[in-house]
Amino acid sequence: MPDARGAIAVLGVLLAACGPVANAPYPVEWIGTNTLFTSFQERPKFLDPVSSYNLDETPWTGAIYEPPLHYKYLKRPYELEGKTAIGLPDIEYFDRDGKRLPEDADSDRIAVSLYTIHLKHGILYQPHPAFARDASGRYLYQDLSPEQIARCSTLADFPLRGAATSTRELTADDYVYQIKRMASPDLTTPSRLYGLMSGYIEGLKELGDRLAAEREHELAGRSPRDQYLPWRDLRKEPLSGAQALDPYTLQIRIKGKYPQIRFWLAMPFFAPVPWEADRFYSQRGMRDRAITLNLWPVGTGPFMLTEQGATRYVMVRNPNYRGEPYPSEGMPGDREQGLLDDAGKPLPLADRVVFTLERESEPEKVKFLQGYYDVLNVERYDRVFDLQKELNEGTGRATLLTQRSFRFRTSVDPTSWYIGFNWLDPVVGKGDAPEQAVRHRKLRQALSIATDWEEYASVFFDKFGPARTAMGPIPPSVFGYREGREGINPVTHTWVDGRVQRRPLEEAKRLLAEAGYPNGRDSATGKPLILYLDINGVGPNYQASLDWYVKQFARIGVQLEVRNADYNRFQERMFKGQEQLFYWGWFADYPDPENFLFLLYGPQARARSQGDNDSNYENSEYDSLYRRMRDLPDGPQRQAVIDKMVQIVQQDAVWMFGVFPGNTGASPPWLHNSIPTGILPDKVQYLRVDPALRLAKVREWNQPHLLPLLWLVGCLVLVAVPAWRIWQRRERRDGRTALIWTAPG
Repeated sequence: MPDARGAIAVLGVLLAACGPVANAPYPVEWIGTNTLFTSFQERPKFLDPVSSYNLDETPWTGAIYEPPLHYKYLKRPYELEGKTAIGLPDIEYFDRDGKRLPEDADSDRIAVSLYTIHLKHGILYQPHPAFARDASGRYLYQDLSPEQIARCSTLADFPLRGAATSTRELTADDYVYQIKRMASPDLTTPSRLYGLMSGYIEGLKELGDRLAAEREHELAGRSPRDQYLPWRDLRKEPLSGAQALDPYTLQIRIKGKYPQIRFWLAMPFFAPVPWEADRFYSQRGMRDRAITLNLWPVGTGPFMLTEQGATRYVMVRNPNYRGEPYPSEGMPGDREQGLLDDAGKPLPLADRVVFTLERESEPEKVKFLQGYYDVLNVERYDRVFDLQKELNEGTGRATLLTQRSFRFRTSVDPTSWYIGFNWLDPVVGKGDAPEQAVRHRKLRQALSIATDWEEYASVFFDKFGPARTAMGPIPPSVFGYREGREGINPVTHTWVDGRVQRRPLEEAKRLLAEAGYPNGRDSATGKPLILYLDINGVGPNYQASLDWYVKQFARIGVQLEVRNADYNRFQERMFKGQEQLFYWGWFADYPDPENFLFLLYGPQARARSQGDNDSNYENSEYDSLYRRMRDLPDGPQRQAVIDKMVQIVQQDAVWMFGVFPGNTGASPPWLHNSIPTGILPDKVQYLRVDPALRLAKVREWNQPHLLPLLWLVGCLVLVAVPAWRIWQRRERRDGRTALIWTAPG
């Protein structure tokens, strides 16, 4: 039985466990270092730039890879500039005979657009075993046996010590190689990416068809369990649409005119992949050991991935990075907000970035308010809307946020959330006959009027923040968006006394009756109208939103059933065109109206071509206008075409234009240069922390509460002391008994 000294020792252990950083979700010694802490909800599935097409993957792909272009961090509207390129591409236009055309030539005359990109010299890849060579130039890890690979489980199992070199310079050939990878059937490439690029990059479709035929031939007769094929050296495959004129000059040939290609050149899809990395990861057995480019990327960017697991990813500063300077110019007010304090400093500003898995949002926010995260889920600024709402309304954690000096910044980015109708559905779709098409359109219009998105914005977003009711598919900050009276949706809203107003519910009920469903019942059968809304696997926190949708439909007597499925099941329904209504959102690939209007372009229908037209909408006039709008420069002519396109989809009510949620970013007092934006994939390199201030605040905000612990220890002592005395008396008594029993005679 322990004595009083034991009780004191237990008390010491308990007090140590209650230290101010004992509940940190990572090693506590990191808090005082130049480390940026953030969170993530799901492990990234694809970190290969040819496969990645998910916003949740961009914190890694944007920090590790470098496409030729990127956006200026502080400029709005967004402006492109060179990243690995020296400035923007040179563009030349040619007709069918190869004759050069002027810059203002009509699109119909342009047969080829030639983009010439000049690369910066001296850009190096991160250290990686794919490049490792000995003194004689022999690659150390490119020809491994399956037995050697079987003993490895991470890149650390391929040591770089003793290698004569473990990097090399970026060249134009690396960009050509990546473009060819878009056509490779051996890789998981987003259907939209290949489908779109193969229609524009000269020769890419032919390359894809040839590679697919060769793969099919090589796998003919093979067991489905053995689909491995040796590495294919794409350097040997010809592609007229992408060529390296020399190590620092890249040319891309585009069929016709496609101005939006400049935006694609700022996306990870066009980030360079060296052939050495492709070959390294293609060795037999690598995939079985989870050693792939999707898990261990190779880039020239400011960071490199060094640790990953079920709950944590760690990036560290790329020692070979050239240190691009923090921008020295921004927008009015940026200097006053401290956004130019780091002008000219070499990037990145953090030495390490730690991502920690947080599946539930509330525990994540608690740790954020304790100071253990510098930014919540760096790509999803919508995670802090509720915190800003509490602050502005003086409810919940408003006092805590004020006392701890959390800063909030808001902006409206090219983002749209909406409910779409499936054009193929027999109830809410286009309809098989003209009379049916009219009734179906009136049904969609009735539901669009009844769904009060102004109420949604005030209930589920900060009513003083940037969330706006959407009137069409184009959000603010993108060319083509209309403000005020010119921008209202005449189907759902009117303009009264200088203000926009939602049409009354009586109009929705009238349209519903004209559609054949008076009071929400089928006029032919008398049965209630039941509609189905597909949702992509949301958790309990979203139940209030789901209940709100049901309530909106019930206002006109329509029953709504929500089908909340996991992402794979949701996607399967969408690919097969089996949804009826669906809730969806679009984070812009690039800030151009084409990137939103193409979501309703007929040839991009999801069920037919696996494109991004999830509604499977088809309207010949809209499609014709889209093709015209796509090639026009921003200006009055393009605006007029966009206005007509928006009017068409407003009348057809193919979407319930929901909200443009904007972005809200929250920052603790030690985080600098944080701007809420969802369109910049490389933002992590600009963020700076003050480690000393963070450590001090974490200690201040997480002081242990000792009184409950002391009360518990006191109770234990009150119980333990009598027990200890009883035990001692028993020991003395048993000792005397033993002496009597052993005495002689």
